[in-house]
Amino acid sequence: MTLPELIADLRIDLSDPDASLFVDSTLERCVRKAVFKLSRDAEITLTIEGEQILPDISGELRELLLLIGQIHACQVMRSATANAFSFSSGDKRVDKSKQPEHWAKLEVDLLEEYRKRLAALKPGTEVNEDGYIITPGSLTPVIYEQGICLEEDC
Repeated sequence: MTLPELIADLRIDLSDPDASLFVDSTLERCVRKAVFKLSRDAEITLTIEGEQILPDISGELRELLLLIGQIHACQVMRSATANAFSFSSGDKRVDKSKQPEHWAKLEVDLLEEYRKRLAALKPGTEVNEDGYIITPGSLTPVIYEQGICLEEDC
């Protein structure tokens, strides 16, 4: 499976066959981010070597990879449309101010679908809400004070 194949499929899934919304470099970035997220969530090892994604995945894993790519594309569009405007003059009116909300809603819907499909594929797997932040287990502070002996034979 190559990056250009995934980018072409992602473009179809995003209803952008004529590349009017996304340039190839943006979708390539979305796919690259998706590879690492799917590797972590599905507990598999995926790597990108040149334009190849190894090992070759198919079926549900491939669809999950494309779904994550769509989620990242929604994040890109939320950012790109954050400064959208509303304008009216006479009887004409243009309102693009709702675009970020619509992209955000689509992102939430896709993320929910991703969670369901990942849970069906790997029962017991949870998608971490905070993304890439690693939360360490129990930590206890070590306090050293002058005159305190930490050894048992003191």
